[in-house]
Amino acid sequence: MNGSREELELAERFEIAFNQIHQQLKVINGYPKNDNFMELLQRSKVKHSVIRHHFDNLKQYAKLRNALVHEKIRDDYYIAYPHREVVEEIEKIKQTLDQPPKAIDVATRPVLFFKSNSHLTKIVEAFNRFKVSQFPIYGEDQQFLGLLTNDGVVRWLSRNVHNDCIQLGDVRASDILKLEKNHNVRFLSEKNSIFDLESSFERSFEQNLKLKAVIITTGGDQHSKPLGIVTTWDLIKIDRYGGES
Repeated sequence: MNGSREELELAERFEIAFNQIHQQLKVINGYPKNDNFMELLQRSKVKHSVIRHHFDNLKQYAKLRNALVHEKIRDDYYIAYPHREVVEEIEKIKQTLDQPPKAIDVATRPVLFFKSNSHLTKIVEAFNRFKVSQFPIYGEDQQFLGLLTNDGVVRWLSRNVHNDCIQLGDVRASDILKLEKNHNVRFLSEKNSIFDLESSFERSFEQNLKLKAVIITTGGDQHSKPLGIVTTWDLIKIDRYGGES
């Protein structure tokens, strides 16, 4: 059927948005040899919450796109035309992929941290008050020194019991850090997206390394001011955030 000008415009807008999403999926997946749309969509679904949220719609849009392109008789002659609501939705998804939420949006803020000379008693009080399992520790020069965990505190306590007593008087965070494991921590800038954040966890998983935390800083390095922190528990929050637009 010959479509009206409005129908032709909707079909063209749909094709443009679909092709731009296809290009974004190539970027997200590092331009793999197999750049079939559905293959890229399946791979992206595993890695990224935004794709998971829109997966079913995008799968249906791929079928519609095939119908539009492969059954198109001539430039102004389509077998079927997308509804306006469909076009607006795919354009909204395209916009989300162009400008995904920032990693800082799902981070815990502000970052609760201690200095290397902080007293252990203060840290133990903070563990109890804030119900968390770890705190970043920073030196006097604002450099990140490591994560102090409740497991590390227990490890230190078990090694310093004398006659059923433990002296905490002058024990500092630096004393506990000496017994801490070398926790895997990465840093991202406040400008990095949720895609960058999820890729950090994905790369660690592929390397068989447990990523304990991602710290969001002003400059994206361990010398910059901490703005937010993301742990594996926060990945649940990321999945929920993927549904917002």
